[in-house]
Amino acid sequence: MADDEVPTRVRLLEAAVAVLAEGGWAAVTSRVVAERARANNALVHYYFGSVEALRRAAVMHALERELEGPVAAILAAPGALDGVVAAISGLTARGTGTPGQRVLVEALVQGMRDEAMREECAAQIRMFRDLLTARLAEDQAAGRLRADTAAADLSVVLTALIDGLLLHAMLDPATDFTGPAAALAAALRPPAPPGEVPGGAPDEGGDDDDPARP
Repeated sequence: MADDEVPTRVRLLEAAVAVLAEGGWAAVTSRVVAERARANNALVHYYFGSVEALRRAAVMHALERELEGPVAAILAAPGALDGVVAAISGLTARGTGTPGQRVLVEALVQGMRDEAMREECAAQIRMFRDLLTARLAEDQAAGRLRADTAAADLSVVLTALIDGLLLHAMLDPATDFTGPAAALAAALRPPAPPGEVPGGAPDEGGDDDDPARP
């Protein structure tokens, strides 16, 4: 899509994300962002009111974009755990150090000083956790997930896992994160019923030491 087909406000947000990822919080000024977006400097204040508001909006824009993939994966997968594994696989497959990921790291630091931004980010994370909790509860009701842990508690842990793995991937991109995520998902599934092997197939092999076996 050409620049003139993208709404000016969106161009300013994406420019602010790029500048924030490259230079940090202080690098985002109305002039620099307007130049990057090929927009009039006055439009920054028209759409956002202040540079601080633009910075917060850029963080929220980046956060929403980063959550799109995990949300889609969790909704499309046959179960919540499959969705979490798919989300982690998708995030790491994109590569690390993307502008959105760098902005989220900046937001973690800035959030300790900016209460309004911290609360906005927390609200987005809570919405994601609520979505994941609902899917986990569905899986528990259907017997696809162990029922000895509250879905809401497990959602907090899995969401923190996704966030933490992104930070680790930025520091050590050679690490395989999909395998460990799949192993954790397997540990959270209920054990196979007697007579079945994992996956639900009947165990037809028998026991070589069973005296009743012909």
